[in-house]
Amino acid sequence: MGRESDDETGGKRSVEATGSRSIAAGGNIGNAYTGNVSNGIFIQAGRIGHVSHGPSVGERSAGTPEDRATGVEHDRHGSVLDPAAWQPVGDVQPVEFGVGPTRRIPGQPEVPPYVPRDCDEALRAELAHSGLVLVLGERYVGKSYTAWHGVRSLEGYRLYTPDPGEDLREVLAALKGEPGKYVIWLDELTDHLGEDGLDRRLLGRLAGLGVVLLGTMRSDEYYGRRTMSDRVGLALAKARAVEVPQEWSEAELDRLKDVDDPRAYPAYMWSGKEGAASYFAIGHMMYDEWRRPGTKLEHPRGQLLVRAAVDLARCGVKGAVPTELLRQVQEQYGTEERESFEDALTWATTRMFGVSGLLVAGEEHRTWRAYGALVAEAEALRAEDLRAEDLEPVPDGVWWLLLDAAEGGARIDREAVLDAARAALRPRIEAGEPDLMVALADRVGGDERADLIRRAAEAGHREAAEEWAAHLVDAGDEAAAIRYLEIAARGGSVEAAREAGRLHRERAELWLRTAAEAGDGAAAHELGDLLYGSAPGQEMRWYVKAVGAGHERAATSLGRTLVHRGSSDAERWLRRGAELGDPRAVHTLAAFLYCAGGHDTEAERLFRRAMEAGHPDAARNLGALLLRMGAADEAVELLKKDAERGNGEAAFWLSLHFGKRRDPEESAKWLRRAAEQEDYHALRAMGLLPVPPGDQPDTVDE
Repeated sequence: MGRESDDETGGKRSVEATGSRSIAAGGNIGNAYTGNVSNGIFIQAGRIGHVSHGPSVGERSAGTPEDRATGVEHDRHGSVLDPAAWQPVGDVQPVEFGVGPTRRIPGQPEVPPYVPRDCDEALRAELAHSGLVLVLGERYVGKSYTAWHGVRSLEGYRLYTPDPGEDLREVLAALKGEPGKYVIWLDELTDHLGEDGLDRRLLGRLAGLGVVLLGTMRSDEYYGRRTMSDRVGLALAKARAVEVPQEWSEAELDRLKDVDDPRAYPAYMWSGKEGAASYFAIGHMMYDEWRRPGTKLEHPRGQLLVRAAVDLARCGVKGAVPTELLRQVQEQYGTEERESFEDALTWATTRMFGVSGLLVAGEEHRTWRAYGALVAEAEALRAEDLRAEDLEPVPDGVWWLLLDAAEGGARIDREAVLDAARAALRPRIEAGEPDLMVALADRVGGDERADLIRRAAEAGHREAAEEWAAHLVDAGDEAAAIRYLEIAARGGSVEAAREAGRLHRERAELWLRTAAEAGDGAAAHELGDLLYGSAPGQEMRWYVKAVGAGHERAATSLGRTLVHRGSSDAERWLRRGAELGDPRAVHTLAAFLYCAGGHDTEAERLFRRAMEAGHPDAARNLGALLLRMGAADEAVELLKKDAERGNGEAAFWLSLHFGKRRDPEESAKWLRRAAEQEDYHALRAMGLLPVPPGDQPDTVDE
């Protein structure tokens, strides 16, 4: 057994001779040899050396714990004695520093380019001196990447990365007497603070050799442990610390924005207070956690709730929104009885990966927004046409809900939402969806609203057509309004139909008058018919003008007007119309003779002629005449046929006939039929119309 003695590290060392190929010297050892002396590694007072042929000077091996106790060293790749374990700092890659990859993009490196941080200069200044330098920060704030970038400023330095729990006294032993520039990388320093790890004495001796020890540590742990008087606290008290904040400064974000990498600008847009480093490190994992099938099974409403929050951002809502508004938006996607809203909210806001929930709390109480990377990932996948159920377009109801809420005073940038709505809905508007145009028009104003209403009207939307027609009428363009009134009328608008008829009549009168005044007889005839009943007395002038212009077809209309005026000239003009073959003239002449009395035979002949020519009232009036003439059977047959075709007056004549025949049941039946067909006299007889007394038809109406 060899005698123990203190070594440079402050620990104990001993050498025990065991095995046929080992040599031990008692007392204070100067040299120890292992293996074949002709080709072996030796340690001389902690220095690294070799005998004869073998590994080059500087090759190091940590060995097993038992080897370290006996002074035996074995060649182990990656150990402190292995030259390959000491890399030039310029050759070390970010992933070797523990920088995790982000979402893989074809043609791009796993790790995005480094974006200079505001603390870089301070870190370089601390790294210019030996000793322990710590990069502090919470999880996923970019500590390792910042450290990697900082260590590259140490020109000519070589870097060694010990395994967690590795005895750092061996590093001291290996470097003593070996001049050079060395960096020891202690990522997650806590893992190197075990029994054989870093302490104040070892730190001082390594610093004395000019070694830079660069590590990372959680801020809260560092500040909590450095005030303690134990070996760890005393070591940490000697450290020089540089803090890496989670939230990036405006200057850092500006630098991020200009990075030539397709992942940079989305990170600039969406990283938020969680920071771009967190965005790159876990954003894609957060997105996968949201979308994975298991989430839909375990938290169906929670998944919809996160979708609602993501879509809020896609709709132009940049900040957090109150819980109630988030609930209303979520309900646009449906409800899930398997999970309550509060349970969904609890799940969605629970921290994942030790960093953040899928929903992030806003500055105001009970306000929420989506974790920014979720929005960026959704937009990126949608842009690549990798659509999933939760990446479908924002439901229309969400747009209207947000715009209406903003109009009602919600703290939402209404113009931003409106701009997003315009962009998202433009393809469908261009495709001509009228309901969508009207819904958007209801939430905009000015020329934009007018254009949307016009386009919706042209696409056949009834309400839009009515509104646009009213706009044109107000603007004095009644001619253009008619087209849209007809669209609305075809869509079922009674008001539009009435207004279209009125405008058509006015336009017809305008142009017929223009032609008639220019001497056109046919126009004068049409104008007289148009004015007949609406402008008593005026029609006569245009009939006379039509006849005077040689338009003999106006004879019938002139004769009918003279009948109502009681003029004896009526018969002459009606006979002229009948000679020209006008069924109206034939029928009106028959009715005229019927009322005059004493001409039943000629009236019958003329009614039959008018009926053969297709006049709609001829059969009914012939039936009434035949009743008077005693030909009841034919009369009833004619009246029944006319009544079955919907003629209420024929049904009323049948009611009168059966009443005279003392058949009250049949009379009542036809009276009801006449009233159902809205015959005036039947309605009056049943007391359904207030009319002057004594108004009983005893003549044939034309």
